[in-house]
Amino acid sequence: MQLEDVLRHSLAAGRQAAKLLKDNFGDADTYNVSVKHDRSLVTRVDNESQQLIISYLKKQFPDVPFIAEEQDRQANIDVKSDSYYFVVDPLDGTASFVIGIPFFCTSVALCRGKQSLIGVLVDPNHNEEFTATIGKGAFLNGRRIAVSKRHNIDNLYMNVNHTKFEQSRYERINANILKKIKRFHKLGSLCLEVAYVASGRLDGSINNDLSMWDIAAAGLILEEAGGKWTLLDGSKPTFPVFEKIDIVATNGLIHDEILNRI
Repeated sequence: MQLEDVLRHSLAAGRQAAKLLKDNFGDADTYNVSVKHDRSLVTRVDNESQQLIISYLKKQFPDVPFIAEEQDRQANIDVKSDSYYFVVDPLDGTASFVIGIPFFCTSVALCRGKQSLIGVLVDPNHNEEFTATIGKGAFLNGRRIAVSKRHNIDNLYMNVNHTKFEQSRYERINANILKKIKRFHKLGSLCLEVAYVASGRLDGSINNDLSMWDIAAAGLILEEAGGKWTLLDGSKPTFPVFEKIDIVATNGLIHDEILNRI
């Protein structure tokens, strides 16, 4: 399998899905919003975007299976982890989409075993495409990107989503991170939040209660930009993973300190 071809087609699928998202954005009466078992939101647009991505990529790579957010759980679990498989988040930032905040994207990754090989994020509202191929670097609209060099705690800009942590960790993050850094944000799309770390806009991100499809593409983009992401104990999850995970994603320079502080 030629990774250049996979990247090209993944980007084409992501662009088509992102156009679908943008074309439907703002027409809330047609979203058909429902609540999933994990209390997250899903809309008609999530499902249509996913169908578009999978349909396109199946034509190009008919033997490669999919792990996708809105796909039946059993179908996800049945994917053989020792071969190639796509990981798709058709609408990352559904809550933002539903309430009218233009901060969301599509995400496509190609993995083999526990490793992401290709990562694509398409943000239709800002005309930005983040891409990466393992060993080849990370790019924003075709231009190479790199993480920031900031490392002093009082100069850091971080994205923090910590409301679902247990109380003790929630309080440590408040005391040891939020009260120490220069500024914190909660932007509303995990994929784009990690991509913003990759591009040096943010220095780090703390996120809880996320899924594999939130990080499969974005995590590779961050690593190829020189950054690092792990679970809170400093380890990496073994893909494919289907339980919820908590992560820290950083420019690498501050990674150990952030882990120690939380």
